[in-house]
Amino acid sequence: MVTTKRAKTGQTTLDIASRTGFTTLTNGNLQVMNGAELYDYYASFANANTIAFPRWKPELRNSNFSWWDLATRTGFNQNHNISIQSGTEKLQSFFSVGFYDEAGTVKGYDYERYNFRLNTTYKPFEWLSIKPALVGSRRGVVDKQYSVTSMYSNLPWDSPYDTNGNLVGHRSSTWVNSVGTNYLYDLQWNHSANTNYEFMGNLDFDIKINKNFTFSSVNNYRFNTYTSNSYSDPLSSAAQSVNGRITEYRSEYARRYTNQILRYNNTWGKHNVNALAGYEFNDYRAKTLDVYGTGLSRGFQVLDVVSLPERTKGGISEWAVQSYLFNANYAYADKYLAQLSLRRDGASNFGKKYGDFFSISAGWNIHKEDWFKANYINNLKLRAAYGTVGNRPSSLYPQYDLYAVNPAAGYNGVPGLLIGQVGNKDLTWEETYTTGLGLDVNAFNNRLRLNLDYYIKNTDNILYDVPISGLTGVTSMWQNVGKMRNKGIEVAIGGDIIRSNDLTWSLDINLGHNRNKLTDIYKTRNVDGSYTAKPIIIGDRLGVAGSASRLLQIGLPVDTYYMPEWAGVNPDNGLPMWYRVTRDANGNETGRTTTSTYAQATQEKMGKASPDLFGGISTSLRWKSFDMNAVFGYSIGGKLFNYSRREYDSDGAYTDRNQMKLMDGWSRWQKAGDVATHPVARYNNTNNGNAMSSRYLESNDFFRMRSLALGYNFDLKKYKIKNLRAYLSGENLFVITKYSGVDPEIPTSDDGTILFSAGPSVYPMTRRFMLGINVSF
Repeated sequence: MVTTKRAKTGQTTLDIASRTGFTTLTNGNLQVMNGAELYDYYASFANANTIAFPRWKPELRNSNFSWWDLATRTGFNQNHNISIQSGTEKLQSFFSVGFYDEAGTVKGYDYERYNFRLNTTYKPFEWLSIKPALVGSRRGVVDKQYSVTSMYSNLPWDSPYDTNGNLVGHRSSTWVNSVGTNYLYDLQWNHSANTNYEFMGNLDFDIKINKNFTFSSVNNYRFNTYTSNSYSDPLSSAAQSVNGRITEYRSEYARRYTNQILRYNNTWGKHNVNALAGYEFNDYRAKTLDVYGTGLSRGFQVLDVVSLPERTKGGISEWAVQSYLFNANYAYADKYLAQLSLRRDGASNFGKKYGDFFSISAGWNIHKEDWFKANYINNLKLRAAYGTVGNRPSSLYPQYDLYAVNPAAGYNGVPGLLIGQVGNKDLTWEETYTTGLGLDVNAFNNRLRLNLDYYIKNTDNILYDVPISGLTGVTSMWQNVGKMRNKGIEVAIGGDIIRSNDLTWSLDINLGHNRNKLTDIYKTRNVDGSYTAKPIIIGDRLGVAGSASRLLQIGLPVDTYYMPEWAGVNPDNGLPMWYRVTRDANGNETGRTTTSTYAQATQEKMGKASPDLFGGISTSLRWKSFDMNAVFGYSIGGKLFNYSRREYDSDGAYTDRNQMKLMDGWSRWQKAGDVATHPVARYNNTNNGNAMSSRYLESNDFFRMRSLALGYNFDLKKYKIKNLRAYLSGENLFVITKYSGVDPEIPTSDDGTILFSAGPSVYPMTRRFMLGINVSF
């Protein structure tokens, strides 16, 4: 249930919230070399005598351009909101406006947002409440952002400027990496921008039928329009071959939502019952237009000036979901609690559209029993629940056989149709069945708090885009592929360590432990006609060749890494080593040897991404008018494939990009007998030491200070100021980790998909400091 701010009956209140601050960047433990360090590294190569590029001279050691300093700056942001609320018994209203502006810490990125909200509650009759609302926002981005990848990868020997301070062009003969591009050369002309408008309106109402029944209606309409454009100059490398390019992209979507609920509430004696029955509908329709034009005179930035339409694309996307739902809660003497929930959900992106879900739960307030005499216990509650929820695929039309219109497959100017998707008419809801037990305890006048939860989640009909034979041109198909189990425990403990009139200090700690296991998977057909559930090797969704693989196999966690196992460095010759494992027919290991030939290494199960333990710590301190709040996060026992080391810790395999400094405890093999973590380095190394293996699979344990805020509340009521609070806050103040990359936390893609590798262009972590003030009149 989502609620928004609404006005309260009473006098008018004006609230002002304003904050401003700055943001800095940190690249974690990934420290790339400066010019002198990189020169010394090259000079240490076992085959340094083969280095022959023109600038390979001792004075090269003094060339030291910082691409990090070039691209970064201290970012600035400000956020201001004003709200006013007022009301009588019949009419209450709430209105707010806000402005946010940010100059990014990577140069060339600027973002601003304007927003407003108007909520009103009108009660013309005692039995009727009408609740119209309107929300709107405008978000805009001006993007001439400097290259994040170049901050790490560009050689410090190469400067974007010549000796006269002019920009050098691409593939400059003055660069060591003479095939590289100077992104600043294009950036002096090229740019992009986007603007997003969103409006949302509600017309909700409540009807009180009698003392027991109430009808509630929620009716929402959301409209969003997004535009973006880019300009690539005819002189830029990005568009030189086509004499300039202009792109325009337009998208708009409308989303309708309605929820109609009849509520029942009744109390008699020691009994209390509240129930609801309802209907819910939600649909979505989007249109896009994507146009490229090429061939233009410099400086003109509208499609009218292009001489050739390079691309014209557009599409329509639609989906809908509807649900029927019922929920009932019963309490006896506020001691014994029970709940039953039923719902039937239907979605447009299934062959079997409808799924039925339920939950049942019970609670026992033990502390309210007559025989319970422990007065120091304020609350003791036992909980139990069992229920199901459903999940939909990300694809909109996976149940249909689809054709794709492809101009490249056309004839005589008429586009052709190719098979684009093999549908699955039997595709249905992914279902998760959860069993949970919980205990809540409050003691010593609520100074001590404890929450314990144990759960088992069994997921059936797992949705997955399964790889299939590409004979028809289609390489995957959505299926319900198997079953998975999650088991875990969550503990939250907290208390007021000090609690007095002037001083209160509270500390809360929570931790979670979860284990997942694949319990079944779809079966594939064998040559003899039988079917077997075979393991499946899948990628990490990073979209980069040579990133980590995972193994889906019954009995293993679904986030199990699968790759050659690193065996270290041969102390005799400095060559990389991997394990070559032999197994019997049952898969049991019968022996292992080491090999320096990458192709001979066997693929092994190399641990999982998910941590063994994770959680957070929060503490708050109040002394008179001062207050302090701090939040920490931690994770223990997980692993993350640091793909960026394949490029920046490559033993000389990549000579067109900078390299990272060795971390404490790392060492490079130099001579026979050395016991080192890193193989011998060679110019244009071909020993495959930087190939995908568990060498780059690292523990990503961390302890992070997520936020800290210090505030002071001024007592200015005599000046008719209800409240005035000034505060200073910081976010992501420090991270303690041995992970060698930028950020130890598991990354996600733009659509929220979990990635299992950290790529070469990881955006640096941001550290934010804010000064704010909140005033109420």
